[in-house]
Amino acid sequence: MNFNQRRCILEGMPIHLGMGDTEVNPLIAIQDEVRDHFGWELQADLDSAESMKLSFTNNQPFGLSKWNSDERNQALGDLQLKLLKATAVVFVGAAVESQQLEEMVGDGVVFIAADGAVGALPAHADLACIVSDFDGTPHLQLAAKSGATIIAHAHGDNMEAWKECVKTWSQFSNPPALVLSHQTPHYLQGMHNWGGFTDGDRALCMAHSLGVDFENVYLVGYTLSRIGQWSGRTQKGIKLAKLQWMATVVQMLGLEQQID
Repeated sequence: MNFNQRRCILEGMPIHLGMGDTEVNPLIAIQDEVRDHFGWELQADLDSAESMKLSFTNNQPFGLSKWNSDERNQALGDLQLKLLKATAVVFVGAAVESQQLEEMVGDGVVFIAADGAVGALPAHADLACIVSDFDGTPHLQLAAKSGATIIAHAHGDNMEAWKECVKTWSQFSNPPALVLSHQTPHYLQGMHNWGGFTDGDRALCMAHSLGVDFENVYLVGYTLSRIGQWSGRTQKGIKLAKLQWMATVVQMLGLEQQID
């Protein structure tokens, strides 16, 4: 495989990811704090993740060999190589303006979009992947139809959404490449937990795990003051509270100065 074994945790073993040689990764531990803050149950996250794991265990999940474990691992390996070769990695949040991205497109620059923010990307931008919990329609669906790589995340209140989406995507002539993620402290074969909580900060945790040099990382559309135009279905009060947790994770990764 093409993985950087020093930084990349295969299949989501929740131990350190370059955040110090401690048994518990703080980027993962914060997920328990978030659940406690909102009163959400771990069991709901686990049920959704277990269901996703079981749905993708055979050699042709949803009738596609492209989505089996070996192919998903290859998709992650290909993603890692793409990110490590890039001269700059731009993370696109929901408050981005399309013009900002036009000015950043260039040789060696790749983009990671937080769910529906993929809709802001210029057609000629080099999209590395989308980190999604399946609420970024319709832009997520359009990207899926084009065969994009999607980091497909299971959590407690999106089980029906991810089931509906992957069933639809499996019928596309060029289905997306998938990597599966979750937010539980358990080892789930075929899935990954790199830490973080919102699509935007989970994208950063993933990149950190894959060994991306954060000297070459740029955040656009990451804000605490408003809900971005590219956000999916959300409740305003809860969304703004989630953004505060996003900021905590970004700070842990040393990128807080790039948040608006």
